[in-house]
Amino acid sequence: MNRSGAAFINQNNTDAWRKASSAGEALLIGYVVAGDPDLDRSLEIAEGIVAAGVDILEIGVPSSMPKLDGEIIRRGHRRALGNPDSDGGMLPESYWTELRERVSAPIWAMGYRSELVGAGLHRMLAERRLIDALVLPDCSLAEQREVSAELESLGSGIDVIRFAHSGMSEEQLADATDGATVVYAQTYRGSTGNPLAELGNLNTLYGKVRRHTDALVVAGFGLRSVQKVREAVESGFDGAVVGTALVARCEQGELDYLYRLIADMKMETKRKAGM
Repeated sequence: MNRSGAAFINQNNTDAWRKASSAGEALLIGYVVAGDPDLDRSLEIAEGIVAAGVDILEIGVPSSMPKLDGEIIRRGHRRALGNPDSDGGMLPESYWTELRERVSAPIWAMGYRSELVGAGLHRMLAERRLIDALVLPDCSLAEQREVSAELESLGSGIDVIRFAHSGMSEEQLADATDGATVVYAQTYRGSTGNPLAELGNLNTLYGKVRRHTDALVVAGFGLRSVQKVREAVESGFDGAVVGTALVARCEQGELDYLYRLIADMKMETKRKAGM
């Protein structure tokens, strides 16, 4: 049984959840790399995937060492870093401003500590209200809490996503989800987009995390097909995060295919009666 509400910090996230929930749907969260293959086309793709059905846009900040990502997304980072519009990977503020203007959905900035937090990019994005959440996969729980406290002191209204996985003990899960507004449940351990990875029992994972929190719980890692999105939704998750499958289509320039895939995935977020 999924929840009927969510206590976000950010109003845009709240509105997106209410819209999906009122339609009897889970959220579809789509990930692409900022600046891939270049700034202009990256903006067009971001706008296009939201129009195709993505409820929340997760935008990857280019990194020279995307250590938790698989090869497909790593190549996306390399393309973004290599394009002439990128100043050594630092995207201009105008990119984020235009992204906000062109995209109606909430924007979650996903990035590694050195590029997103260490460089102070998170503060700029938060202060200018250019994002709605931060996804910090290589930050410790203590660091995530520090960032949350920092942003709260700014009054920026940004959700900081927490992480959970099946390998955590009950005590670790309780700690990881304490005070969380959104929990990203990893369906397997390792890097993203591993074609050989076997998803664990999604029902078990959802139940294990849900016992500890009333926060929004979304599933990610390995949801590379329409069927996998359906499995996540039927397992009770409030949302499904899809990344590698989308970046692969961007890499091949298959934008029509990309948008059709998203539309098909979004159709599978419709909950069955009683869920």
